Amino acid sequence: MTSIRARLLAKALPLTGLKAVFSDAAKLRASIAKARAKPVAAPGKPLRRKFDVTETIKDGHPIFTLSPQSGSGRRILYIHGGAYVLDMQPGYWGLLGEMIDRTDAAVVAPCYPLTPEHDWQQSYDWMMQVYDELVAEVGADNITIMGDSAGAGFALGLTQILRDQGKAMPHKMVLLSPWLDVSMTDPMQPGLTRKDRILGIDGLRAAGEWWAGKTTKVDMPPVSPLFGSFENLPPMAVFTGTFDLLWPDARKLKEKAEAEGLALDYFEFPAMQHVWMLFPIPEAKKARQQIAAFINADLEAGTR
Repeated sequence: MTSIRARLLAKALPLTGLKAVFSDAAKLRASIAKARAKPVAAPGKPLRRKFDVTETIKDGHPIFTLSPQSGSGRRILYIHGGAYVLDMQPGYWGLLGEMIDRTDAAVVAPCYPLTPEHDWQQSYDWMMQVYDELVAEVGADNITIMGDSAGAGFALGLTQILRDQGKAMPHKMVLLSPWLDVSMTDPMQPGLTRKDRILGIDGLRAAGEWWAGKTTKVDMPPVSPLFGSFENLPPMAVFTGTFDLLWPDARKLKEKAEAEGLALDYFEFPAMQHVWMLFPIPEAKKARQQIAAFINADLEAGTR
C-alpha cells in the first residue's frame, strides 16, 4: 500500500510548477533562462562538515567530489537529471550523502554541459574526460555510474559508448527513473500524464530534440540509449514507479536486458512518482537501502 507521505507528496507536487513547465515547450524554454541565472546548487554546510568536499572546474563546468573520512578508493559517478536542461538541484545532496554513508564510496557529481546550448555529443565528450580521469585515478572496477531521469539515460548511453570503443567499463550501473527514449512516443505515455505530477510529454519532447541536436535523430543511440545494444554491459539496477511518465522506458529496458543476457536487478514500485527516491517518504528509504545493497553486494560476498 502506498504510504500516506507518498500520497501527500503526489498532491503537493503540482505546486512546484514543474508539471506546467514540462507540459509546454515554450514554457520550458522560458524557464531555462531563469534557471541559468541561478548558481548551481552546491553541497551545503552539513555535508561539508561531514565529508571532504572539493570543487573543480572543467571547461567552465563545476565538478563536486564528496569523500568519506575513510579515504575509500571506490567512486560513484553521479549524473544528475533535469531533462538535460536543468543543473544540479538541492534535493540531490541528501541522497548522495546517504550513499556515501551506506557504501563508503566517494561521490563525484559533474555539472555537465546542458541543452539547448549544447547537444549530446558535446556533453558526452566532456563527460568522457571526467570518466577517463576517474579510471586513471582508481580503476574502472572501483566505479559505479549512477543517475536519475535524463542522467540515467546519460549513464547508460555513456556506458554503451565505452563498450563500443573498447574502453574499461564501470563495475556497475544504477538507473533511477530512467529517461531512455527522448522521442516520447510510447503509446502508454498519454495515459500516464494524468498520474505523473512532475513530467509532461510536450516539454520533454522538445528537450529531447534539443539534446539530439541538428545531426542526430531522437530515436537513435546514444541520444535514446533504449535503442542501443545491451550486450556486454556491466550489471545494472533499475528503479521505476508506475505513476512515472517514463515507466514504459524502464519496462522496455527490462525486456531488452532479459533478451540480451544483461544482469539486471529491476525494482518497480507501485503508484510512485518520477524520481520518488529523492523525497522524504518511506518508499524512498526502502529504495535507497536497495541501491546501497546492490552497490555493496560483491563486497559483502567477499569477491573484491
